Amino acid sequence: SVRDLVRNPMAGYRKLEDLSDPPSLGLRLAVVGSAIGCCVSCAGLAFGFSALVPELLELGAFHEECPSSGVCHRQITSLTGLFTTATSLLNLAALPSGFLLDLWGPRRCGALFCGLVAAGCWRFGAGNYQSGFLALAVGGPCIFNCTLSFGNLFPSRCGLVVAALVGAFDASSAVFAGLALALGNGASFERIFRTYAGVPTLCAVAASLCWPAWPVALPENEPRENEPVSGKELWRILSSAEFALLAYTVSVSMVCINFFIATVYPQMLSVTPEEATVLNREFACLLPAGGIVFIPLIGAIIDRLGPAAGYVILHSVYLCFVLLLAGFHLRLGGLALPRLAFVLFALARPLFYALNAAFCGRTFGFRCFGTVFGVLMTWAGLCNFLVQPLASLGAAYGFLEVNLALGLGQLTALALPLYMAVFRERPKAAEGVIVRRGLSVRSFSTQL
Repeated sequence: SVRDLVRNPMAGYRKLEDLSDPPSLGLRLAVVGSAIGCCVSCAGLAFGFSALVPELLELGAFHEECPSSGVCHRQITSLTGLFTTATSLLNLAALPSGFLLDLWGPRRCGALFCGLVAAGCWRFGAGNYQSGFLALAVGGPCIFNCTLSFGNLFPSRCGLVVAALVGAFDASSAVFAGLALALGNGASFERIFRTYAGVPTLCAVAASLCWPAWPVALPENEPRENEPVSGKELWRILSSAEFALLAYTVSVSMVCINFFIATVYPQMLSVTPEEATVLNREFACLLPAGGIVFIPLIGAIIDRLGPAAGYVILHSVYLCFVLLLAGFHLRLGGLALPRLAFVLFALARPLFYALNAAFCGRTFGFRCFGTVFGVLMTWAGLCNFLVQPLASLGAAYGFLEVNLALGLGQLTALALPLYMAVFRERPKAAEGVIVRRGLSVRSFSTQL
């Protein structure tokens, strides 16, 4: 019975049919399938920005910044600044979008954010680069957040569903690579992006028709309104040494990762102008592929070694990446070095995002997870504004020095796993999930 499942949830979730009133398999597949489709077509478009940089330069985007004809330093700086601002804002939006999701639920929020991405694509294609790109950048990750509870529709395969959603989020950065190929073959920039705006519009329709009105919760995680989140408990977490070190680690790593995404083409251009476009396209293809190919490895790292040890691996991978990139800037080893560096970067990026959520949940519990994680990503988004001045320094004085400085920053971020290994302190956070408004799988079909 459902009551027995609540008392002993591990005993009855081998099959969803064990529940008294489960939704049909077709309905559940429609929800998860549409969620994956929305994520792969909308959620992480902004992270494929590097694939569009050569095309935007050729189109003359921000060329008004140049005193004469041809590509200039100010133009490149404006393009990297566009990416920096967008990635910072999408992190700053984590907290308010989380509150909005709790208030409106995934159905209405999913439709709203898909519509925002559609509007962004339309304006971007019309030459309104700033407002268009910011809209599609902010709306995309919010769509992904709306889908995170859908794994509970398949309790025995929840991890697989969530992994597929994460892979779809990473793979969505390949969309711009595909559009760049079409542009390279003579397609109109405006026509390409205005046509693609129809895809997130269809996603908005799909979310409105088949997504649940409220997040899907397992029976043991149903609403418990008599147990509100304690302000003292939240403050205890946010003022802990673990959270301070986590915030520092996430901020440093996010700046390092987004700096390279924003400057990969100028870096390649500064060393090998004749091969820069080819290398840039290879990177644009490897980045989303890594989010899918490395899912088993990332899962094994987190499940078998734990998130703290995972950060040691992350920093080690990034340092190897920096050394390979330094060799490339010193013109050692030819094109093999940047290509190997791209592979390591394609591992580091999804590992970074997976570790953040895993460490936050396991260390601080889940009662305040949304607020804690929102504060964490908002702070990281503020720090991400450092990418713009760093990109300007790299363009003016050389990227090698900036890359090495960021590599040293990764070494200082080892303070978090070292602290956890020595002290192993945990704040007294409750392990139960508090869902203010939730939809259990047993009532899904009646409230959809």
